[in-house]
Amino acid sequence: MPNQKQTFETRTEFKGFDKFHRNIIHPFLLEKEQYRLVRVAKGKKYGVITACVFFLIAVFLGIRTGSFIGAGALVIGGIISGFGISYAMLTKLRGETKQFLMSNICGFLGWAFQADKFDPPNLKLYKANKLLPSCDRVAFEDRMSGHVNGAEFSFCEAHLEQVNTDSKGNRTWTTVFRGILMEVDFHREFLGRTVVLRDAGIFNFKKKAGMKQVGLVDPKFEKIFEAYSTDQVESRYLLTPVFMQKLVDLETSVSGKKNRFGFLEDKLHIAVEAPNQFEAGSMYKPLTDKARTDKIMKEISAIFDVINGVGKDKRRK
Repeated sequence: MPNQKQTFETRTEFKGFDKFHRNIIHPFLLEKEQYRLVRVAKGKKYGVITACVFFLIAVFLGIRTGSFIGAGALVIGGIISGFGISYAMLTKLRGETKQFLMSNICGFLGWAFQADKFDPPNLKLYKANKLLPSCDRVAFEDRMSGHVNGAEFSFCEAHLEQVNTDSKGNRTWTTVFRGILMEVDFHREFLGRTVVLRDAGIFNFKKKAGMKQVGLVDPKFEKIFEAYSTDQVESRYLLTPVFMQKLVDLETSVSGKKNRFGFLEDKLHIAVEAPNQFEAGSMYKPLTDKARTDKIMKEISAIFDVINGVGKDKRRK
């Protein structure tokens, strides 16, 4: 349970969350912690039994065949199977914990959370402006949406894959993007299109899109990003050093890479390659551990920083 030295209220938007956590979240986690301990114990028990069975079979086969090479592989398989059983027994609890944490944290902030079955973002717009690569199939999960200081936003995780078919007709799927997609509506009209990418060698893109390269104010960002726009004046107004730093901070906070974004169709569109976000954490650690909730709060804090980083002066009055 958080105390004065372990507060979640690290920013004004989180004011009152310590009490909310103490009254709502902590009791749930405390109750589920007892269930977790039981499931972990059973999982370890069944896992050990499975590993031992595989070991005995391996020894028997080794004696019968006179070779323990295959037996060794069987032992390794048994150990892996044992861990798999233990992990599987905690899958339901992991899902329940994540759903509870995200639903309640978002509810506290006045946001909405949907794990699945939501309207996906417009991928055609992302692809047309080189924010995302082409793909053959895509999956979405974990959508958050709400308001931050008058700006509307939506945030979800996406997994894009391409299919490759060999001469024999065998298909393999390759991940071309796994990360987060974020859209922010500041309720203002953008006169042009501005796109900021990380990869070099997109001259065909800028020529085709009618864009010209934009010089960034801070040389530090010139080394990281390549900016292009149809409106040079507006792009310099939008791409301030403060805002650019917020985008870099977002990438760091989600353990991501290759952050790219664009001001398109009157919204800010962001794509960041990153591992799964807002997860419940390891089920082999106490559910009541403050770090479990603290990690999610830090990831949410990054969303506030990006939206606030654009500045109220850029919004329509």
